[in-house]
Amino acid sequence: MTISNRYTIDHFLGYGRRYSIDYFFPISSNVSCTPKTSIAQGRVEEISLAAGVELFISDLDVLRPYQSFSKGNTDLLIVVMLEGCAHFDIDGQKRWITAGEACWLRLDTGLTLSAFHPANQRLRTLCLSLDASAMRAWYGSHISSASPHAWQLSPGLQLTIDEACCASSSAESQRMRFQGLALQIIAQGLDCRSPYTTDSGALYRQRLALIRRWLDEEPSFDHTLQRLADRAAMSPSTLMRHFKMAYGLAPIDYLRKRRLSLARELLLSGHSVQQAAHLSGYHHASNFVTAFKKNYGISPGALTESSLKRP
Repeated sequence: MTISNRYTIDHFLGYGRRYSIDYFFPISSNVSCTPKTSIAQGRVEEISLAAGVELFISDLDVLRPYQSFSKGNTDLLIVVMLEGCAHFDIDGQKRWITAGEACWLRLDTGLTLSAFHPANQRLRTLCLSLDASAMRAWYGSHISSASPHAWQLSPGLQLTIDEACCASSSAESQRMRFQGLALQIIAQGLDCRSPYTTDSGALYRQRLALIRRWLDEEPSFDHTLQRLADRAAMSPSTLMRHFKMAYGLAPIDYLRKRRLSLARELLLSGHSVQQAAHLSGYHHASNFVTAFKKNYGISPGALTESSLKRP
C-alpha cells in the first residue's frame, strides 16, 4: 500500500541542502506561512542505481506553488515529466515541460535550472542524475557533449516507466528494473537531440486535453479559471481563447454543462435534488435548480417525478 506523506517548507529546504537546490514559496500575503506550512502531499523515493547514478521519483499533489533553483554539479540530469507540468528556465531558455516530455541538461558548467511548479496539480516526475565517473563507466564520455534539449517520450517508454513506478517488488529487483530504464531514457534522449524550443501547437492541444479531462472527471471540484490556467501552464485569457477554439465553449461554460449532465444522470438514477446538486458541484440547491431548468427546460424535481412514473 502506498503511504502518502505531507511535505512542508521544512522538508523542501532539507532536500535543498542535500542537493544544492534553493526553494522559494510565492505564497500570497494574506496566507500565513511557517516552516510547517504544507506545500505538497504524496510520496518521494530516492534510489541509488550504481556509484554516481541516482534516481529521484516523486508523486505529489501540489497544494501551493513553489520554485526551485538547482545549482549543483551534475554531469547529466534528465527530468521526466509523467504527469503535471512545470515551467523550466535553463540559462535564459524558457519553456513548459508537460506530461510525456523529458529534459536533458548538465549543471557542471555554471548552468542553472529554474523550475516553477504550479499548485492544484498532481505532479509525477522522475529525475536521473549521473556524475562524471558514472558517465564514463556506463556510457562513455561522448554523452557529456550533448547540449540541453527536451523531447517527447515514446508511448512505449512512458508506459514502461509508469508500470515500473507502480510496481511492488524487492529493493534489488526495483534497482535492476530502473537501471534498464535509465539506459532506455538516455538512449532515447541521445536520439532526440533537437533544440530547446518553445511550445508547439501539439503541446497546446495536449494541455487543453488535460484540462478537459480534469473537468470531465472531477466536475464537483471547486474549479476556477485561474486554477485551470495554472494547471494548463497558460494565462487565463490564453486558456479561455484556445479552449473555446478547441471545444466550442469557454472552460467555465464547459464545466457548467458537464455538471448539469452529471446531475441529470444522478436524478435519473434515483438521487434526490439535494444529492444531485451536491454531487455535481453546486453549493446551493437554488442555483442548481435555476441552471438546470434554464438548460433542460424542466425543473430537476419534475424530472425526478417523471422518472419515477415510468413503467
